[in-house]
Amino acid sequence: MRVLLMVFPTRTHVYSMAPVGWALAAAGHEVRFAGQRNPREVESFAETGLDAMWFGGELDIARHRRLQVDGDNAMQGGFRISESRPERYTEEYVRNVYEHWVEVFRWTTPEPLLDELVRFARQWQPDLVVWDPMIYAAPIVAQAIGVPHLRMMYAADQTARIGAQYRDLRAHRTEDTAPDPFVEWMSAAVGRFGADYGETLRYGVKTIDCHPSYLRYEGVDVDYVPARFVAHNKPMAIPRWVLERPRRPRVMLTLGISNRQVLGVEETSVADLLDGLADLDVEVIATLNAAQLATVPKVPDNVRAVDFVPMNELLASCSAIVHQGGGATIGNAVVNGVPQLVIPGTTWSERVSAVAQVKRGNGLLVDLEDVTPGSVREGIQRLLEEPGFRESALEVRDEMLATPTLDELVPEFERIARCR
Repeated sequence: MRVLLMVFPTRTHVYSMAPVGWALAAAGHEVRFAGQRNPREVESFAETGLDAMWFGGELDIARHRRLQVDGDNAMQGGFRISESRPERYTEEYVRNVYEHWVEVFRWTTPEPLLDELVRFARQWQPDLVVWDPMIYAAPIVAQAIGVPHLRMMYAADQTARIGAQYRDLRAHRTEDTAPDPFVEWMSAAVGRFGADYGETLRYGVKTIDCHPSYLRYEGVDVDYVPARFVAHNKPMAIPRWVLERPRRPRVMLTLGISNRQVLGVEETSVADLLDGLADLDVEVIATLNAAQLATVPKVPDNVRAVDFVPMNELLASCSAIVHQGGGATIGNAVVNGVPQLVIPGTTWSERVSAVAQVKRGNGLLVDLEDVTPGSVREGIQRLLEEPGFRESALEVRDEMLATPTLDELVPEFERIARCR
């Protein structure tokens, strides 16, 4: 079987999809990444050990950071897909977010890229396409050549959430006869290749989800395939100190890389985070680079600042983690049973995920506008001193470890590929 992987070309997205490629390759299938080349992220693909091919023009995220849509900004405007407060889900909000993100998906799917991908797919003849929720070129290609396709999540399913909200809005506004912009766009896109629109173009035949069940939404038209999270970090030699047992509770601090890649900035004060941890009797491992530390007058004595350290291996010895709410960071913390203090960013599903973890009992939330040294200190103290957080984190870990592995799911993927 030949499998085509299509992913938004940034490290987090590539690493999130790599494990399904490994599982399929280990079962003897031919697996290949295909898509636009991000010149800053070529190494990320190589680090997976899977083949990659480039099509269309380059997609340099740093150069195209601001996704402008009719004078507004889908990432930084007034209508963000990351919004999680139900009272803000007005009709104006739902319609604007939905329409903005249809335009973002169009932006990642230029027609010249589609033409090249369809030509390649018709020649290579994949049996299955696995795709990232940002890359709607993938289901278009699959529909054009008549093969099944699976979506694979890298975080909570914001696409399905806003899609369900828009569906419900239209159901209550029967006088609204305007076409659904997603259906209109996708119908034209697949029509160029002689294919017809189908609802599986939204979310795939099924959606592979390697995240804890409490991050999934109810009331969405998605057929999820739960899978165990697989930790994947940048390949490197592990420093010996990472594996040594700490003398004091160890706390990891990381802000990930998504904000820097997509927004170009950090959304919270690194100095406030470090000040909040400075007076605690803990060992802090902060994955911060020189640029992130530039605004910090002095790194506290209990902080070890390192540019990068393998997260999964480090978390095995941690008692808590402070982070921005990215899907991969949550996954690493979950499989290690580590309580989480989330200071959610605004890129995708960070706050939604933080709220879900507060409800589940394995984490706390401090909103960006509420970040002070005191709020950070209080949050970590609670995670370390109140046993319920650790107990819930271990329960969530055990639930994740009981979920089928991607290796165990390969027969299901093979069955789907045969159902043309």
